[in-house]
Amino acid sequence: MQSAGDRGVTPFELKILRYKEKIRNSLLTEVKVTDQQFESVFVCENDMQAARALSLWIKEAGTMAWLDANLKAGDRFLDIGANVGIYSIAAAHRVGPTGKVYAAEPHKFNVCSLMTNILRNGFEDRVTVLTVPLTSERCATQFNYSSIIPASTGSQLGSTKRDGRGGKDFVPVLTELTVGLSLDEVVDLGMIERPDLIKIDVDGIELQILQGMKRLLLSPNRPRSVQVELNLGEQDDVIAFLDDHGYDLDHRHFTLQGKLFLDAGKSVSEIAHNAVFVPRS
Repeated sequence: MQSAGDRGVTPFELKILRYKEKIRNSLLTEVKVTDQQFESVFVCENDMQAARALSLWIKEAGTMAWLDANLKAGDRFLDIGANVGIYSIAAAHRVGPTGKVYAAEPHKFNVCSLMTNILRNGFEDRVTVLTVPLTSERCATQFNYSSIIPASTGSQLGSTKRDGRGGKDFVPVLTELTVGLSLDEVVDLGMIERPDLIKIDVDGIELQILQGMKRLLLSPNRPRSVQVELNLGEQDDVIAFLDDHGYDLDHRHFTLQGKLFLDAGKSVSEIAHNAVFVPRS
C-alpha cells in the first residue's frame, strides 16, 4: 500500500487488511497451564512468552512456592516488574475476587501482552496494571528499551546498564520520556492500596525502588513479606537497607539457571538470585 496522505483505504485494501488480521490472530498460540488447582491461559506471539508460561513452576520454583505459601484470599499483591503477567495471573488466582493484584510494568510492549492475559483469564476485576515506573523519588527521565519484543527483559529506567552495578551496558533500541514515582507516593496518592506482599524483579534498580518505599516498610501495616532480586554487586546493599528498615532475610532461592551455576561451583555472591525478607518480630 502506498499514499501521499490524500486518500482513504479502498474496499479491496480493507478486505486484504481484515484477512491479514484474521491470519495474524489465528497464528497466536494459547498456552494453558495447570497451576496446582488453578487453570491459566496465556496468549503468546513468540517463543519467550510461551517459555515463560510453560516453565511457570520450574524457571523460578522458589517464587511460585513463595506465592503459593503466603498469598491468601483477600490479599493485596504488588508485582513490580510484572513483564507479561505470569506471576500476576498466578497471584490473581490465589487472592481471589476479594483480593487485588497490582501488576507494575513500564515496558509498553510487555504491557500489551500483560493486559491481553488479564482479559483472557477474566481477571480484569482483580488485576490493575500500573505502567508508571517505580523508583526512589519522583523524577523525569528516560525509559530505555533493550528490546521491544514482548516478554523481553533488561530495559531500564534512567540507565543503560542491566542487572545492576555488576551488569552489562546496552544500546537502547528505543527511548521513552517518562515520569518515575516512588511507591510511597503511589500509595499516598491512593493509586493502590497498601500491599501485603511485594515482588521486585526489574533487572537493575531494585535498591532504588526499595528506597522509594521507606515509609511503607516502617509503617504499622507494612508488607508481611518482600521478595527482591539480588543482582551482582548490590546484594549486601539491599540486605543492609532492608535490615535498617526492620526486615530480616528469611531465605534465598535460585532460578533454574542459578542452580546450574551453584552446581558448577560459583558462590552465592557471584549469582543473581531472589531473596525473601520478613518483618523483624
